[in-house]
Amino acid sequence: MTMEKRKIGLIFLLALPLLGMGALGGGQSTTPERNYHATFVDRDGTRVDAKWVNVGGELAVSGELGRGHLRVSFDNIKNIQFSGDGRESLIAKVSLKQGEQVDLKVRSSLTFFGQTPVGLYNVRARDLKSVDLQPE
Repeated sequence: MTMEKRKIGLIFLLALPLLGMGALGGGQSTTPERNYHATFVDRDGTRVDAKWVNVGGELAVSGELGRGHLRVSFDNIKNIQFSGDGRESLIAKVSLKQGEQVDLKVRSSLTFFGQTPVGLYNVRARDLKSVDLQPE
């Protein structure tokens, strides 16, 4: 019986490092490196003000532009207006601070995150009408 207890103890010791591996990568960043404030307006007209805004941990919006892919940093974005049926993709009309506008085809499942006084807010692009961004 002592040999059986030893085997169980050895298995436990060997498995212990594996128990902590769930914390390695794959999770959402809880605090981005820079604080951006945003006002989200959903398709029902509900307005939500949030800080520490990000898109899946990134401080940029990515989408298709023609046959290529474009990543626009929050530093350059003033406003984003969403249009389309939202089944698989949407058109994100990105208004730049310089006054130009670029239309990106984005995944409808693209998820924005932000911290509100009440708690963590997240919303998919398909549920949004617009996002107004301001740096801290």
